[in-house]
Amino acid sequence: MSDHVKFSWKAFISFYVTFSFVVLAVSGVILYVAPPGRLANWTIWRLFLLRKAQWQSIHTVVALLFLVAVGFHVYFNWKVLVAYVRSRLHAGIRMKRELAAASILGSVVLAASIGAVPPFSAVMSFGEDIKNSWSSAATEPPVPHAELMTIESLAATVKLAAETVIANLERSGIQGAAAWKTVQQIAGENGLTPQQVYQKGLGGAAKPAAGAGGGGWGRLTVQEVCERSGVRFDDALARLRAVGLDATASTPVRDLAARAGRTPMDIAAIIAGNQAAVPGPGAHPPDGTPR
Repeated sequence: MSDHVKFSWKAFISFYVTFSFVVLAVSGVILYVAPPGRLANWTIWRLFLLRKAQWQSIHTVVALLFLVAVGFHVYFNWKVLVAYVRSRLHAGIRMKRELAAASILGSVVLAASIGAVPPFSAVMSFGEDIKNSWSSAATEPPVPHAELMTIESLAATVKLAAETVIANLERSGIQGAAAWKTVQQIAGENGLTPQQVYQKGLGGAAKPAAGAGGGGWGRLTVQEVCERSGVRFDDALARLRAVGLDATASTPVRDLAARAGRTPMDIAAIIAGNQAAVPGPGAHPPDGTPR
């Protein structure tokens, strides 16, 4: 008599569904607190030895296979599930108030989540605060996804000659620097982060023009934008007042953008003097009279 036990696909699927659920829960929490892509790719952010892109890959692939496994789980347990659903339906008919209350609550949660209604919107706001907490003026890229730019393009953005950047990199011991190579490519070839390549190539001497990119400005204050753009605070206030915006050093750029009906990038550009001071739809001239 053989002791060989036949492989149970039903048990295998059940175990895999459980395993997938745990992985999805863990990767979901990690992606909830992970920094924005522009920062994660710039600093090669890692958690438990894995980069953000790797956590995203895990979450996406496991989620797809989880759906397939759930389909097989339903197939293998069809009779049990049908019997269970029938019993629950009968119980639900006897518990009309409970069924109605659960349905109403579920609908309210769904609608409030879509409409970003407090306190449900606080979940997303809290996540954004955690994501942005990884960022600082020292760790932000000069423009979003600067790691994908070539040395020539990045040098033009920060108003330096590509030859100067390459010379700086070579003096810092970085091998294979070329104008046509991307920052990410050079970083990978030398075992560095794109941020380190940028710092070695520019030596902190150049600052990008405000408004050169699309992300990260909203979380900064007026004072922080001034420091990043190399402009005097008084000049920044004058430029903001010219478009009908009053601010202090600690005023968040995102608040000014919402008030003026513009993007945070537009406000940063106005502060730095790189954009024509034309009031947005939400701004008023200095005398307070709507245009």
